[in-house]
Amino acid sequence: MNDAASETAGAESTATLDVTGILQNVSAELAEILELRKVALVDKGVRGQLDEFLMALPATLEEAGRATAQIRSRGTALFVIGEDRQAVRWLEKGGNDPRTVHLLGLARIAIGRFAAAAESFGEIAREHPQARAPLAEACLRAGDTVGARRAIGTLLKDTRESADGQFLSAYLAELDGDYDTAYSTYRRILEETPAHPGSLFRLAYMLDLDGFEDDAVEVYERLRNVRPTYTHALVNLGVLYEDRGEYTKAVEVYQAILDIYPDHPRAARFVRDAKASLNMYYDEDLERTEDRRAQILRIPISDFELSVRSRNCLAKMQIETLGDLIKRTEPELLSYKNFGETSLQEIKDILAQKGLRLGMGREEQTASVQAAARTLLGIEPERGDITSKNIEDLELSVRSRNAMSVLGLGTLGDLCRLSEKDLMQVKNFGQTSMNEVKEKLAEFGLSLAEDA
Repeated sequence: MNDAASETAGAESTATLDVTGILQNVSAELAEILELRKVALVDKGVRGQLDEFLMALPATLEEAGRATAQIRSRGTALFVIGEDRQAVRWLEKGGNDPRTVHLLGLARIAIGRFAAAAESFGEIAREHPQARAPLAEACLRAGDTVGARRAIGTLLKDTRESADGQFLSAYLAELDGDYDTAYSTYRRILEETPAHPGSLFRLAYMLDLDGFEDDAVEVYERLRNVRPTYTHALVNLGVLYEDRGEYTKAVEVYQAILDIYPDHPRAARFVRDAKASLNMYYDEDLERTEDRRAQILRIPISDFELSVRSRNCLAKMQIETLGDLIKRTEPELLSYKNFGETSLQEIKDILAQKGLRLGMGREEQTASVQAAARTLLGIEPERGDITSKNIEDLELSVRSRNAMSVLGLGTLGDLCRLSEKDLMQVKNFGQTSMNEVKEKLAEFGLSLAEDA
């Protein structure tokens, strides 16, 4: 079938899909709801039908009152369009029939409420075998390995050889630290079921964690066409592309998330940063000028013909290069014993030959700090409480920013309460990132806490 024929067939299937009938039918199979969710996330026609369906329902729980059927319908529709957080609020009030409880559990997993999701599936797993796999997953992700083992044990009696059953066994092995078993099992699953989403994500995550970034990118890429969209996988992929300097690809990945979830906060923030990095340019003329200036500032004082008095005074003040010299002011030099106007003029003449002057180094340093404060925090360094500012305003590199996110840091004060040891425990946070963070803090007179 050619592309045009495929599009025609897709349009026809959308036109004949009874969205309202599925959502209002209490007896609709769970599989129908899950398939509708996959379609709704990529098909604008179906999404339009769902929007119309939602408009005909109460917009708030207060409006719905005790109309359980309408509450259940709205919660299910919100789940189908990927509004999982809102779906949880409605499904919690939508009754205790197995289908509603199952959807509630899936929505809770989607928003990271794993323990609550395990409670949902635990209510129905005994009578409904299809809830056992997500129950095991919820327990695993909640850190309840005992509950996960129990759920997996029950599940594997019937599905030991299925892809989902093998996946859960591999996930449990991973949590137990048996990484070789986890690796081999995920790969075996993908040989038989190449698009198994859970195995793709866990394998990619492990590869990234172990430093095999190229392999991780390849596996994450295979998840891009899986529906529903694995947003956390795509965020990880985008970060990997940024780490490699491939900002165009990073933007494409983040945009793929926003095309389906326009209000996704991390994707919106990351795509903005990636675009900013993409638009940066390298000014070769400026770079050459700065290199020449740096070379001049490294010239030793001993290279110049100075009087014995001037040379001795500078040596005692530990001024060894022109860079050291321009950080001093005229009053500072004149205040030194035996350093007079003659020596001062001698120094000024030497600096003038190189286009330099006394005090300019200190002025540049002060201006740099003030400019950074205005740019990064929107305030002068002496105004306000810098430690209360949002850490995102620092515009750290991708790797450093991700570490701040992992640690849940919100302000500069939060960061200053951590030590170097605390930061170095974060995945992919190395000495380069450490130096960057310390330099940013030093610009504002702040520093990390001392290691215990």
